[in-house]
Amino acid sequence: MSRTTPLNDEYMAYRVAALPRDEGEVQLTQLFERGYQHWMVDDTQETEKLLADIDRFTCDAFAPSTRRKAAERPYVNDPGMLAVLATLGAVCIMDHPKLEETPPRHLALLGDLRELYVNNIASLIREYDDFTLHQEIAEILYAKEPGEDGPHSGRVCTDVTTRSAFGDGYYLEIPLVAASRKCLARTDRDGDQQGEIQAHVADNQLYVPVSDFMTKYRSYAEDAFGRLLTAQEEALTPKQRSWLTANESAITERIDRFFRAGQTHRLWENWTRQKRDLLTIINAVKAADADTAQLDKSQTARELYDALDAYEPDQLWEQHACDAISTPRSLGNILSAMQNHASVTVEQAWQNRYTLTEYSDDAQPIHIDDLEDLFELPCLAAMDERLQDKKPVRKDLFNLVRMAWWLSQYRDASTAEFISDVKDLFSRWSWYDEEITEYQIRYELENEIDGEIPLPMNCSNDDMQRYCIGRDQCPYSIYGSLPFPDELYEQLDGHSKSRPN
Repeated sequence: MSRTTPLNDEYMAYRVAALPRDEGEVQLTQLFERGYQHWMVDDTQETEKLLADIDRFTCDAFAPSTRRKAAERPYVNDPGMLAVLATLGAVCIMDHPKLEETPPRHLALLGDLRELYVNNIASLIREYDDFTLHQEIAEILYAKEPGEDGPHSGRVCTDVTTRSAFGDGYYLEIPLVAASRKCLARTDRDGDQQGEIQAHVADNQLYVPVSDFMTKYRSYAEDAFGRLLTAQEEALTPKQRSWLTANESAITERIDRFFRAGQTHRLWENWTRQKRDLLTIINAVKAADADTAQLDKSQTARELYDALDAYEPDQLWEQHACDAISTPRSLGNILSAMQNHASVTVEQAWQNRYTLTEYSDDAQPIHIDDLEDLFELPCLAAMDERLQDKKPVRKDLFNLVRMAWWLSQYRDASTAEFISDVKDLFSRWSWYDEEITEYQIRYELENEIDGEIPLPMNCSNDDMQRYCIGRDQCPYSIYGSLPFPDELYEQLDGHSKSRPN
């Protein structure tokens, strides 16, 4: 049988399940159809058995032992069946009445389900006996970044083989001409030190241990699960989704049990009703006309409520917050109760006034080994994508230079060293010109404002909003995630009297 679709070919099913982020809607739908075949008898779907399996798979995902065991051997043995169970279980979690207004990234139970899926698919790949699959995955995991020494027309991975001279186990064989920085497999870091390189060179080939391949694949799969879930949500009709959530029972009962036991840590990751309300109020103020309400400005509860009342939210959880805050008084009570939050300042007086800043909430840190790590920020990744095709506007260039210059590792570096590193970064883009770039970098470094080094743009800056994926969708913030020195926050304090988290 030719390798045509995930529906009728095992290899293709494995490939689509392994690399959902790089497949189209048709292939993903066919993967789901393959999974549904496991519950078909005489052309009739056994819906009760399907529901029972979804319940069992999802509830088992809540147990750490199940997730650990799936990393050793597959919990589900077919990639299509795994895709169906994981995504439909996720829909049941997200649609629970007490969780539906929570952004998915704050659902701890969804994280449990994703972990089981990642461990399961990784085990399936590890046990698959056709190394062609591993080679195809390696094409994605180890491919050169755009602008990294030019594209390679041949295969990235030419073989998966043993090399006794390098030790036990299997190695990916990657031609040196195709090798990227990602191929420099390292042992785990000790503190801030880089680990020892585990890749080996022989006969113009680079040999990367399969252990590094599996580590990188797990990271890919964590992100790719979202793509798989989105495809399932788009494939389900409203009627099918309603039927699913109305007829499953064990998942709902387990979630209700967590609520009754007060085990909110099992349900949410860093998310409460208070945070929901505050984030909604801040989003409403950001969307309001400047003459109605603004961030970083002292305002009354009435002024802030007017902004909230005019707000038209896109997210269901925001709509619930808007519905719950029915008067200026209730809004003022919410902000007063959260006056210790970094984004809220309350001026106590006969009529309280409130100053709101960009929402800050324990942003996930980013470790910067080299400047390319900046593109871990989704906004800068979007900027990077734009700069592949277009020259930068000055504010993009300014922001990248200032953001890099403020990093802790450059506070004691020479200007020449910094310029060299930034030129290496900019060389990834086709419009790069060494002389012009050096002139532009020096110009930005010398362009002080009132005798102070300008700060990099934060998430709330209008120019960064062009690239922002949305604060409720992003685990990072520029001022909260990057390793900036204390001087930056001291300078911020001089402007706003508050340090962002």
